[in-house]
Amino acid sequence: MYQCFFRDLGVRLPFTQFECDFLDFINSAPCQLHPNNWGFLRVFQVLCTVLGIEVSLPVFLHFYQLKLGVPPYGILSLNGGRDGGLFTLYSQSYKTFKQEFF
Repeated sequence: MYQCFFRDLGVRLPFTQFECDFLDFINSAPCQLHPNNWGFLRVFQVLCTVLGIEVSLPVFLHFYQLKLGVPPYGILSLNGGRDGGLFTLYSQSYKTFKQEFF
């Protein structure tokens, strides 16, 4: 895992059931997902909690589509679906996030 996941995005161990379900769905390790996408996962969970609705993987996947990185070790990312997604990218630049492996 990269430090920015914990420091900036509030990702905590153990992962929530929603995060585990998402990682299982995309069949990937946590460090294969770009940091901005962890931000999407976190803010979706917070929004659902604040609104008092169930955190749902099918609802999340309605708004985002998985984009595969360049093989063989590409970073996975999420693109807003045809409707543009729910949230904009996190303002922090993560160009050097790979240098901060935890």
